[in-house]
Amino acid sequence: MAVVSGPVTPGQVSFLLGIIPVVVAWMYSEWLEYKKSSSQYKVHSDNNLVELENETIKEDDRAVLLEGGLAKSASAKLATPSIKTNLIRFLRMEDSFLLENRALLRAMSELGLILFYFYICDRTSFFADSTKSYNRDLFLFLFILLIIASAMTSFKKHHDNSAFSGKAILYLNRHQTEEWKGWMQVLFLMYHYFAATEIYNAIRIFIAAYVWMTGFGNFSYYYIRKDFSLARFTQGSKFRLLPLCR
Repeated sequence: MAVVSGPVTPGQVSFLLGIIPVVVAWMYSEWLEYKKSSSQYKVHSDNNLVELENETIKEDDRAVLLEGGLAKSASAKLATPSIKTNLIRFLRMEDSFLLENRALLRAMSELGLILFYFYICDRTSFFADSTKSYNRDLFLFLFILLIIASAMTSFKKHHDNSAFSGKAILYLNRHQTEEWKGWMQVLFLMYHYFAATEIYNAIRIFIAAYVWMTGFGNFSYYYIRKDFSLARFTQGSKFRLLPLCR
């Protein structure tokens, strides 16, 4: 395990400067949500206000039904703020913005805390080092248990072909390749956790298959959808992180 002995790097500083405001904003949004829910509970305790609210909701429902929801959807599209506006609202810690994006802030905070935990475990001496021990019986037992749990919960029939403009792909479709890549990721993690050197060659083949299926999925999307926009190009060009096999 590596030990941090040098000064703090610019990457570490930028990460902390980026994740700390997000965590603070998320905690503040949770407090705002709690405050909002408690205030609503007090308001609902008044029967007169409850009846008035029900009447207002009914009137709103009638208006939406009469208008077909078109006016509401059109106004939502027109009111979509820009990235610059959202950034300014975030820096100003506006209550409405934090409440609207509370789930996103929570996800970003969880990811940042997980990455920070990984850094402490892998790049510091805070936790004592340990030696990996491989047991084939335990490895196979855990993998078989995972297969049984997956078989009981994840068998589904997919009929969604919208991603391919109605053209059905029988073999190597998205659901199939995503399932295979998921299983290979599980094997990558178990290989590193148990140091299962006897399946090294199989892991190398799985990595090659993983990369090939990722490229095949991007090619299929471009070939069928003809979508060569910058947004899709940046999404398809992201290289998925794979564990390094030694």
